[in-house]
Amino acid sequence: MKAFQKNRYFPDAYVPAGVSSTSRIWAIPPLVLFGLVATVGIVGLAERYSGEMAILLILAVPAVLLLVGAGLSGALRRVRVLAVRLTWWHILWALIFASALVFRQRSVSQIETNLLDAWAIYRVSLDLIVGVILFTRLALRRPPFGGSMFQGFLGAMTVFAFVCMVSSVWSVFPAWTLFKSVEYLLSLALLAAILETAKSVQDFKSLFNWTWVLYGLLLVSVWIGAILWPQPALHPIGLPRDALLGVRLSGVFPNQSAEGVGVFGAMLGLICLCRLLPLGRDRRGSVWYFPVLAASIITMILSQTRVAVGGFLLGAFLILFLSKRLRLGTVMTFIVGPVLLLTGVGSVVWAFLKRGEDYQALTTLSSRIVWWTFAWHKFLERPLTGYGAYAGERFAVMAKLGMGTTSSLHSDYLGILIGTSIWGLIPFLAALIGIWWFLIVNFRRHSGTGPERQLAYEAIAVLALLSVNSLLVPMFSWQAPLYFLVILGYAEFLRRRQLRPIPVSIHVIKDRVPQPEAVPSNA
Repeated sequence: MKAFQKNRYFPDAYVPAGVSSTSRIWAIPPLVLFGLVATVGIVGLAERYSGEMAILLILAVPAVLLLVGAGLSGALRRVRVLAVRLTWWHILWALIFASALVFRQRSVSQIETNLLDAWAIYRVSLDLIVGVILFTRLALRRPPFGGSMFQGFLGAMTVFAFVCMVSSVWSVFPAWTLFKSVEYLLSLALLAAILETAKSVQDFKSLFNWTWVLYGLLLVSVWIGAILWPQPALHPIGLPRDALLGVRLSGVFPNQSAEGVGVFGAMLGLICLCRLLPLGRDRRGSVWYFPVLAASIITMILSQTRVAVGGFLLGAFLILFLSKRLRLGTVMTFIVGPVLLLTGVGSVVWAFLKRGEDYQALTTLSSRIVWWTFAWHKFLERPLTGYGAYAGERFAVMAKLGMGTTSSLHSDYLGILIGTSIWGLIPFLAALIGIWWFLIVNFRRHSGTGPERQLAYEAIAVLALLSVNSLLVPMFSWQAPLYFLVILGYAEFLRRRQLRPIPVSIHVIKDRVPQPEAVPSNA
């Protein structure tokens, strides 16, 4: 039993022995300050909302702060662990990520007038740094990754990148096509170098974690932008006034569309689910992932990205199925879901998914079908060549539709078809289908709960999300999809490891070789 001592500041209070009562004094000013702020907040909010709602909002603030504090504390611990494993290719991976960030939107006319503005020079500079370091290491054969680029799934994507480069010959904007294609090829070259350097599953796990950290920091920048610039971050132009949520979260600096914010929130949410529900029903994940999961889901909902919600639900179903938590999945699918939809919650869900749009907007997938129809007619004019990778969809389609600031057709597959015809689409689909097939077969072939299978488990869940979203948002073919490239790299790593011959001891070989029988001597 603990001994207690008398508190000299409060004679009627006792504290555990060995704990200085003066160490508790620091808590008084924050509590007093919180009380004053809460009082002012309740009075101010009560003028706009009901008194009950004002009190609820005030009480929610400490809960959110506790979640943020727990998340930051856990994040710092994991960053310290990850920092020990960082190597030169982690740094280049981060530079590739930084080069793909967008800090301003330009129209087609602005691009044609001034191709290399200050932010374009920033992007080119980072690409040059990565390129110089990579090819210096290639010249020194540290590592010799040239041949690695043309093997397996990575080889199919390298062929895709080269087809994109060749399409600059007939592109409607050759410089744009060539630069974007070289950027993508540079990412593949870095991945090839990593495949030649990484020796274990733990090395790839560090790359997975590093990738999720980078996208987590991107979402943190989105929330910082929402605090500093609430109007552009939360109230974008074009959001109907009768939408259920009057806000749609997007990134301001760097610029990030609401679709991207929703997808990245869903992606991090699936990673948290995978680690909270790891393979092996007797295992438990770290509670640190709960606040990150909550923040990811809130981010996804506030972005109002319907396809991200659909991809998240598919990924969550696969997580329950692959981890053999079938009872939980059955209850959620056939009991909780229908009950919620048949009650008043169903109308709320429909209002959220509708997003205030009218019937025409819903049936045309927010005008995407109109864009795709026009793009298909343009493709029929050049069915054998297309209009040049990355340039065709922006300069030959969207600009003609009067949408000069929209950079893509919001579909990976149609965008590739418009740019490179079937010549780019074939190797791209071959790589994507091959990755899906290999990850599923490899996962089913092996049993257990080791790190190799756990990483494949996470890769399948994220790839399901990306595959659903790639139908309506470019996820795979635009620079730099590190969330896809890390999965591509891991699938290729596993494939090469299976093909690697297993060393056999010379003593084992000698034992297996039949020895000649001894011939009796006549002597």
